[in-house]
Amino acid sequence: MASAVIFDMDGVIVDSERYWAEEVEGILDEAGVGDEVGPEDVLGANVYDQYDWLAANYDPEISKAEYFELYDERAETVYTEKCDLLDGFHDLLDELDERGVPTAVCTSSFPHWIEMAFDTFDLHGRFDEVVNAADLDVPGKPEPDIYEAAADEIGASIEDCVVVEDSGNGVESAARAGAHVIALDTSVNDDMDLSPADELTADGPDLRERVLAALDRD
Repeated sequence: MASAVIFDMDGVIVDSERYWAEEVEGILDEAGVGDEVGPEDVLGANVYDQYDWLAANYDPEISKAEYFELYDERAETVYTEKCDLLDGFHDLLDELDERGVPTAVCTSSFPHWIEMAFDTFDLHGRFDEVVNAADLDVPGKPEPDIYEAAADEIGASIEDCVVVEDSGNGVESAARAGAHVIALDTSVNDDMDLSPADELTADGPDLRERVLAALDRD
């Protein structure tokens, strides 16, 4: 029986991934790799890890710092103007609070991006821990380390955690860590491999039912 829940942020808590997908097409073009790489290849991974992967496999025309700046200059628009909160998400958090279930956010976003999203959707204080790849000296998604670290932060075994993810990189990370993975299946991740997930869901209300069922399952 699961005893804790860990949420990815982009594409799960907020539907920012659909807007990042649009922005990343332009970012990859500006990096000179847009003809060879698509958003589905990099979304879910930390921006710096994205660049390292691009540099190892392609020949980006800009530096790592410039690549980050392209993301950073688009972040405010994504988190404060474009994206919405997952339907019924505060209600789900209320129910988890009532049950005393520890919760965490585990994200590849940067601290000030998280702050913008939390300000916009009144999410401050709603989670026991917020873990982001930028603060950890471990490999990011799709490696399992970040989810193992998140479980440690909330005092749970990762095998006893439900993880809600949406990207191929994130699903792989959580599955490799040993969590029970529920993947939010949307039009944005049509080209991503979600097969390592234990379950698929399409919306907030169904996600709520699946999370609670996983917590109640013997």
